Amino acid sequence: MSKLKLNKNSVKYIICTVLGVLIIVYFVYQVIQMNSEPYKTETAIQRKIQNTIDTKGFVVRDETYLTASDPNGTIVSIAEDGKRVGNGETVAISFKTPESAAIYVKINELNSEIDYYTQLKNKVGAGTNSPSSYNNMINSACIKYITSSKSEIGSDFDDALGDLRDAITTKQLAVGKVISVDEKLAALQAELLGLQDKASGYTSIASPRPGYYIGAVDGYENAVKYSDVLKMNVESINSLLSSSSSKPPENVMGKLVDAFNWYILCVVPYDSSGSLEVGKTVKVKIPNMSSGTVECTVEQKGDKEGDSISVVLKCGLMNRDVAKLRITDIQIITDEFMGFRISNDAIREVNSQKGVYVLRGNTVQFKKVNIIFSSEEYSIIESVSDDSSFIRQYDTVVTQGVDLYDGKVIS
Repeated sequence: MSKLKLNKNSVKYIICTVLGVLIIVYFVYQVIQMNSEPYKTETAIQRKIQNTIDTKGFVVRDETYLTASDPNGTIVSIAEDGKRVGNGETVAISFKTPESAAIYVKINELNSEIDYYTQLKNKVGAGTNSPSSYNNMINSACIKYITSSKSEIGSDFDDALGDLRDAITTKQLAVGKVISVDEKLAALQAELLGLQDKASGYTSIASPRPGYYIGAVDGYENAVKYSDVLKMNVESINSLLSSSSSKPPENVMGKLVDAFNWYILCVVPYDSSGSLEVGKTVKVKIPNMSSGTVECTVEQKGDKEGDSISVVLKCGLMNRDVAKLRITDIQIITDEFMGFRISNDAIREVNSQKGVYVLRGNTVQFKKVNIIFSSEEYSIIESVSDDSSFIRQYDTVVTQGVDLYDGKVIS
């Protein structure tokens, strides 16, 4: 039997041929993969975009303790938290015993109930709306009630409960349900008369000067002087945020806020503080506030300390919600934009003009963009409604694709 002999040149030729074929196959495969790569898109939808900084804040007010002459008495506040009171105005009353205080509170509740049913009596037969409108009223009140039940602000819950009660009662009257208002009023007035005989005297507590009254104290009133807020740095603010409260004196029954403005001391990352310019107005979102946000002014911006910087925000709003604030989570809304939020992967530059490729049917079109804000991941694009050469609402923007050009047809 004869054997096939291959010389060295033949072996080299075969090897080179095989390698060449493999290279060609690999190249063709890559070209096919590139051209068959699916296009990825996103829809241009105009929306409000917010730049925010999440941190913790320590609230400082110009506040001083109010004291009662009898440290063992039971105090009942009659002025609303955050309300402006005058010099000598009664803000609370002191009772000798808790029982006397409870009777006083009950008498006030009965008087409120009597007022409610007196007004209700005048509504009988006054309903003229359709049944569906009353149902909508009750539904809205139910939603408000459920939402407020998750809030830590008691006044929200009380208001929502009252609205729900009014909505249900109004429908009952409108559809002709008999509600014995006279019997209810008689029972309430009889109960009131019995309690009035048991009511005992009390001592009034007056405000020593004009200011904003707050009935509760938390022990942080003297944690930092009001006049020192602009002297605080990163270290001192962090110390405040992690500190424990002090026990107020036993005869303290509330406090009075003298100055109109109050401050939020906070620490923010230095890299996020660029837009917090002194004098700029920002919105601050605080959890569990019925108003949602408060407007503040950047009063001071400290020097960089490590990776952080201290910021002092000033606010002039006072109500029963902000009156309870001390150490709280806050979200500083530094900027708000209206525009299209587009991934940076979609933004190209053609002939020195920035833009994006959009799909109209199966045709690629280049649309110009005006960038009003950019981050590492996305840009905010201005909506230009009077020029069709710019991106528009609901355009399908190509974020991934190969060999894109204006007029290309995608099969």
